[in-house]
Amino acid sequence: MVTCWFIVIESMGSWWVDCEGKAYGPFDTREDAQAEAKHIAVTYGDQSRRSQVFSAERDGTHRLIWTAPKTGTSAGRRTAS
Repeated sequence: MVTCWFIVIESMGSWWVDCEGKAYGPFDTREDAQAEAKHIAVTYGDQSRRSQVFSAERDGTHRLIWTAPKTGTSAGRRTAS
C-alpha cells in the first residue's frame, strides 16, 4: 500500500508540517504541529493512500507518531511512545 507521509520538522525556530513538498505552518510548538499534521492527514490527505505522521525528535531523528489505514476517517492509531 502506498503511504502519504506528513513530516513535522523544525526550521528557523518554528515548527512545520511537510507533505510531499507542501509546507503547512509555522507552529509555535512541536505538539501544535503534530496535532495539525494529524488533522491535515485526516481532512486533506489523499483518499487512496494510508497516512502516517512522523515527528522530529530532539536528537534529529524522526519517529512515527500516528498512522491511519486511510484518510477521510478520524480513526487512527497512535504508536507506542
